[in-house]
Amino acid sequence: MPRPPAPARLLLRTLEDALVPVFALDSRRQIIFANRALAQWLAIDAEQLVGLRCDYHAAAGNDPHQAACAALCPPPEAFTGQITDGFVSRLAAGDVPFERRRVRFLSLPAQDAADAILLVVVQAAEEPNHRPAEAPLDPDRLHALLVKLRGDLGRRFHISQIIGDSAGIRRVQKQVALAAEARARVLIVGPPGSGREHVARTIHYAQNSASIGPLIPISCPLVDAEQMQAALANVIRKQHDSPTERSPAALLLDVDRLRPDAQQELAGFLHLPKIELHTLATARVPLARLVAKGKFSRDLAYDLSTLTIKLPPLSARRDDIPLLAQHFLEEANASERQLSGFQAAAIELLASLPWAGNLDELAEAVRAACAKAAGPRVVLADLPDWVHLAHDAAAHPPRDEEPIQLDAFLAEIEKELLARALKKTRGNKSKAAALLGLSRPRLLRRLAQLGLIAPAEAEEPVIFEPLPEE
Repeated sequence: MPRPPAPARLLLRTLEDALVPVFALDSRRQIIFANRALAQWLAIDAEQLVGLRCDYHAAAGNDPHQAACAALCPPPEAFTGQITDGFVSRLAAGDVPFERRRVRFLSLPAQDAADAILLVVVQAAEEPNHRPAEAPLDPDRLHALLVKLRGDLGRRFHISQIIGDSAGIRRVQKQVALAAEARARVLIVGPPGSGREHVARTIHYAQNSASIGPLIPISCPLVDAEQMQAALANVIRKQHDSPTERSPAALLLDVDRLRPDAQQELAGFLHLPKIELHTLATARVPLARLVAKGKFSRDLAYDLSTLTIKLPPLSARRDDIPLLAQHFLEEANASERQLSGFQAAAIELLASLPWAGNLDELAEAVRAACAKAAGPRVVLADLPDWVHLAHDAAAHPPRDEEPIQLDAFLAEIEKELLARALKKTRGNKSKAAALLGLSRPRLLRRLAQLGLIAPAEAEEPVIFEPLPEE
């Protein structure tokens, strides 16, 4: 680790005894100093933070010191001198609650830019009634929410894309926690791109233990009975060869598209005596719906669905989109490039779209925008062209075509023609019939049928003429 210049070292020694938490970072975002007050606030040995690099992302991770370091990381604008104050967070740990505090950024320039130092002074906690109001889509606020959410969830199990605060995703978070603790077969149902496979892996590896067997994926649409037999036999073989605290399991991807012969083979393996084959399965539609249509084995559906987790589409939880977009942006910050968030107009546009491809589509859009962004925040122009096109299409949806009732349409045309003929002949029905190429009786019948005359008027009296005298 490079030594700071002599004047800076003198200043850092002075700050060691400061009563407020203070830490310093070099131009590579490495912590080069942390005082005793910071150690007391974090309830962590601050010396363990020295030498770690701060990346602006809310990664919980397995290393508590790296997670604490990420929560302390200033926004990228602080390193360029664009802002002089902001916020950092303290993660919850044991009896220590999560806390977010305002900080001051002091840049200590040097002749060589590589030797510049950013000093961060943590201020006292603000009273709730005296905290300034923040915009709902402010990147600092979204970052803090993300840090807190990841910290809270990470204390129970490692979690990544199950990010959000909507009612639907909170239900999923509780179900994932329950499935992670239980040893039950789980079916995860959701639309494409909703993170079904990710949820399955989160459940299997939730305990964060080194003694967890592998989760072996099987693509159900591609296997027949013989291939299913070979794949499941491999899972059982691994259970015997490498006994672990959590045994290997089969990840049945798109099990709702499994062929009937492979369904029968899978059902046989699940009922083998003295063998416990654990499975996690994903599906686009609930298996009960396929059972009702006669397309899936009823017994197998019950065997695979001890616990069913339904993932909502992104369109059903639009309020989570700003937080998810911030999450994907901060995932990209694990590299050398650092961004703090989105311009308000950009995040509002993202939140307005339906996202038919769900999380995968949103993540792709955010990654493309981050790669294009020139400043510390993603602006409207950084969003990919297809996002702007989707927004324009959603703002101008096609009109619903009204069905044409042909009989009624033709009747209206005929009614108009008859009315014109009568008007032209001044009500003379014989002349109107001749003009239209109709007989007088037929014209009268049509006028009555279309409501232009009373039905009685269509029944003309029969006139008997006297026979000529002989």
